[in-house]
Amino acid sequence: MGNKLPNLSVLKATTSLRAMLKEMLAKELELRRITKTASLLLMSGLSPSSIPKWIIDRCKNEQNEDGGWVAITDTIWNVVFLSLYDKNTHQEIIDNGINYLEANTNKSGLWGRSSRDMSRIPVSGLLLDMIPQLQKQCYLQKLEELWKSEINSLTYKAAYTLMAFSSSEYVPQDSKIISDTVSWLSMNQRQDGSFAPWKEHPVASDVFCTSIAILGLLRHKDMVPVDLFKNTLKWLEDNQLKNGIWAFHEIEDGASWGLHALKRLNEYLGTVNE
Repeated sequence: MGNKLPNLSVLKATTSLRAMLKEMLAKELELRRITKTASLLLMSGLSPSSIPKWIIDRCKNEQNEDGGWVAITDTIWNVVFLSLYDKNTHQEIIDNGINYLEANTNKSGLWGRSSRDMSRIPVSGLLLDMIPQLQKQCYLQKLEELWKSEINSLTYKAAYTLMAFSSSEYVPQDSKIISDTVSWLSMNQRQDGSFAPWKEHPVASDVFCTSIAILGLLRHKDMVPVDLFKNTLKWLEDNQLKNGIWAFHEIEDGASWGLHALKRLNEYLGTVNE
């Protein structure tokens, strides 16, 4: 068989995000927004050669002496971007960023927006999913404890926890927590295939909640009915605007996660349908 043609929805989102990336650089918007967009483009299959090298210069110039950037989340995305773009060339900058993150846990031993903040699953889960060097047993156990204290609260918190456990191959102390979380998250899919903070939440579904939720469930796809993934893929495709993005407040954030979810869903469902 020859190479498959690129999925049109993925191609549209990628094209739109590449244009946004150049625009954000030209406008000198905050670095975190740029590196997050670039990282998710790279994670969705874009070649590093297609990413403007100016981003590297900003990462170098804006890193502080303590190894961090503006705050915790900024540092996470800058470290992730540099690792994806060219890990070997920028190892010292990456290591300094990781050292900053480890030195700036809060009093509970996890991460929030700063070392003075409360522990937050969207921050700690993201970090432990994306940065293998910090996938230590002590942090993962604390994440498990944090999720147990907030269990069945928000779909995206469930998903971030599942992603962190999966990428680190962490074996939870509670042997049922993964299956219970997958079951709860699956049950919170809305009839049209989308997700909100929880199923009965009064707000409309959005591309962020939908993408994060499905990315978490894809880590445990053997525990999830295939139709659930098909329904989410349909919702993402049906709600994609003509220019390749989705209606979401921080446009590139929604589009970046939407692209990544589209890419992963198409990859998985392609293997199921073959």
